[in-house]
Amino acid sequence: MTAAPLPEPVPVQRLSRDELSELVDVMLRVGEAMLESGAAGQRTEQTMAQIGLGLGADRVELYVTPTGIIATAVSGHEQRTRVGRAGPPGVDMGKIIALNHLSRYIALLGGTLPAVRQQLAAIHDARREQPAWVTIPAVGVACAAFAQILGGGTVEFVAAGVGAALAQGVRLLLARLRVNAFALTVVCSFVASLVAALICLRLDAAYPEQALAASVLLMVPGVPLITSVLDFSSNDLVSGVTRGTLAFLLALSIGIGMVMTLWLTGLNIVP
Repeated sequence: MTAAPLPEPVPVQRLSRDELSELVDVMLRVGEAMLESGAAGQRTEQTMAQIGLGLGADRVELYVTPTGIIATAVSGHEQRTRVGRAGPPGVDMGKIIALNHLSRYIALLGGTLPAVRQQLAAIHDARREQPAWVTIPAVGVACAAFAQILGGGTVEFVAAGVGAALAQGVRLLLARLRVNAFALTVVCSFVASLVAALICLRLDAAYPEQALAASVLLMVPGVPLITSVLDFSSNDLVSGVTRGTLAFLLALSIGIGMVMTLWLTGLNIVP
């Protein structure tokens, strides 16, 4: 009895030199967008790797920090390495979710480089889900609610809400102008606390310190703090220390803005 002949091996499709270069460029664009939107380092690496492997690379090697990326893609005997630099960090969870969905789709079903470039352009150009006229009053109400949680009354509620809402409007404006994150935090904290302090002084609030503390809560660097912990938990010490330092400096900037308000108004909130 003779064995059936084995089927002929199917030749593996390898990426050309130009295709591999374009693939690395796409991976860098994805990684930079993830970092600029506030994603942790490990999540950024996973998203980039899924896209690179899904588009035909045999292997990808990535080194991600909060400000830069080194990406290598290998296909057959060809390999390409490029270095990318991420812009100022922000917070855009909608963009992170869209890029994650895209990477999982490509990992499961594959794709083509032109189609992925088109998808990335659509994600980049997409507007935020909530317009400014929704986020500004929402931020004001949230900070005002914290003023009451901290023990304030109606005056403190109003002061914190108005201050936070105005600061959020200034924040969106300065973000569009690409103002440095530390200068933006100082200015917005100053605006929020100054408005809250003036309302408290005008209406003779019993607990102005609660209003001032709640009015600047929108500036607390929650995302850098959380991603710093995530980076430490995945043994990414460089990213963890960098994001932790960023969070500390942003918190210090909040304090500078509040000190400017106390100096200008003469308000004493120390018991």
